[in-house]
Amino acid sequence: MKQKYSFLLVLLAISTSLFAQTIDYSLVPYRQGNKWGFADAQKNIVIAPKYNDVNWFSEGLAAVQIGSKWGYINKQGKLVIPAKFTVAKSFRKGYVPNANKAGGDSILFAGASLDASGYEKCITAKGVVLTKCPAINENAVVENRIPIESVTIEKTYSLPNNNGLFDKVVDDYKVPGNDETFYIAQKNNLYGVFNSKFETIVPFEYNSIKRIQSNGTQFLQVRKNEMNGIIKGDGVQDIAPEYSNLVLIKADNNKDYVIVKKDGKTYVKDIMNNDVISNSFADITYDNNGGFVVTDNNNMKGFYFMDNTTIAPKYADVRIINRNSKYLQIKTSSGKVGYINTNGDEFFVE
Repeated sequence: MKQKYSFLLVLLAISTSLFAQTIDYSLVPYRQGNKWGFADAQKNIVIAPKYNDVNWFSEGLAAVQIGSKWGYINKQGKLVIPAKFTVAKSFRKGYVPNANKAGGDSILFAGASLDASGYEKCITAKGVVLTKCPAINENAVVENRIPIESVTIEKTYSLPNNNGLFDKVVDDYKVPGNDETFYIAQKNNLYGVFNSKFETIVPFEYNSIKRIQSNGTQFLQVRKNEMNGIIKGDGVQDIAPEYSNLVLIKADNNKDYVIVKKDGKTYVKDIMNNDVISNSFADITYDNNGGFVVTDNNNMKGFYFMDNTTIAPKYADVRIINRNSKYLQIKTSSGKVGYINTNGDEFFVE
């Protein structure tokens, strides 16, 4: 397919955060008190902590803050671009036009600013300001995470009302392996489901029913007396309507999960009602890069990974660095940033 380029895409490049870059995990930002350096995966210090702040390495270079200005070092700790920038983003690969080469020439560049205003231009790996910013591959833009599809479009039907079974049909669906058509309908302001034989599959006792498509399978999110649950498309109850809150998640591993809350306690199940996080927490949210942030009653946060390993809640904030990353960025109770790996090893000392 022909590569598409647009210099307007630079707006995406220079405004994208660190976490959209190609991160080199061989060296980890390491904080000692208020100074930053780098360590290897075994926590051996490789570049001494002497900087006010650092970014992760990307394309062989890392932005470091010396005083109030930013420059760039290489993996040997040498300052290769002087600390003269008010803003210094991570390096990434871009493309510049070349009439003699399809797709143009590849170039490393970063968004940086020499101005107090923070207005960014693009610089090369030698620190030279480019007259025009390179284009970036459209595929480099991080896609939005797509939630489980909830179908709410109301349709028009002309079905005969068999003995006053319903007042209005609002939706229909099929169940794999079943020739019947199922209809979500309303009767006396309550919702239920019947099939094409006019047999009631889900009683008309719910305040709302929303159809959910999960990996080709039909489910129904139901609400009854302010409580939420899930019913399979064929009418079999899956998750009983006993939860004050119910949030459906399509995770990074392409599996579907349900965050549920009952009596102030939050858990995670899969859509088939199997326990995923059975220990209760005050709150649980999904991190779009994979895994769940868990919060205890003291508002301290930890992390649950999809391989069932956990980081106990003891941080003011926590988030995974990138999809498939082995590192998380945390904030201590004192408000300082640090990094930990998935084993809970801390790459900082106070």
